[in-house]
Amino acid sequence: MAINKNSNVYIIIYTVVMVVIVGTLLATLATWLKPTQDANVLNEQKVSIMKAFGEADANFDEVVTMGRITAGEFVAVEEAADVQAVFALLGNRKALGEATDELPIFKFEKDGVAKYVLPIVGKGLWGDIWGYVSLYVVDGKLTISGIVMDHAGETPGLGAEIASAGVQGSFADKVLYNEAGEFAVRMQKGGAQNEHQVDAITGGTKTCDGVNAMLETSISKYKSFLDTLTVAVAEDTTAEEQPAEEPVEEANVESVNVEEE
Repeated sequence: MAINKNSNVYIIIYTVVMVVIVGTLLATLATWLKPTQDANVLNEQKVSIMKAFGEADANFDEVVTMGRITAGEFVAVEEAADVQAVFALLGNRKALGEATDELPIFKFEKDGVAKYVLPIVGKGLWGDIWGYVSLYVVDGKLTISGIVMDHAGETPGLGAEIASAGVQGSFADKVLYNEAGEFAVRMQKGGAQNEHQVDAITGGTKTCDGVNAMLETSISKYKSFLDTLTVAVAEDTTAEEQPAEEPVEEANVESVNVEEE
């Protein structure tokens, strides 16, 4: 009996069979490639963190201490399962943006100077923006040492410039808080006017507003910990400024005549 390839039944059966075959192949391929994809994502996260530190050529696993901020304190993350959980959170921007405790943080120390990298997430004009910001203490002030930012779909040549080296480099040495203790780092329309501000991107106002909100919201979650850094530096400075006590000369027993009755 000849098969009528023009019948509706044949067309439906053929379509279903092809969908099943193609779907199975794609699922198998995705499963096979997932370990490689996960490794690439993890490597990209580590590279971005090292770029924020300004140490792009350094090996993350050898020089970085991973941690979480719990109740305002740095708690090192060492167990493999905890390390995996930290990187999984970094890959889930929605969950990271909603997190208020157990916040991921990365520490790198060189020449006696400790730097800390914090993940940052927010919204630009067309979608998610995210990145990492490196902070350290200079002259008793919390200061940005480096920043890495990326985006999902900001306008090329305008908002997308937040991912450029030029824009990111302009954040270096910007002081986080003003004299009143208010968060002051921002991309300023019309040009930077003080030690806290960065030139905004011409034509990218909405994206710059998103960057400003992202920085303030993300960094403010870490404030209780960051405050301890400036306090510790202030205490060290005070201790160094105090003059050393002059040694007390011991009395020369032989030169003292004690008369006994």
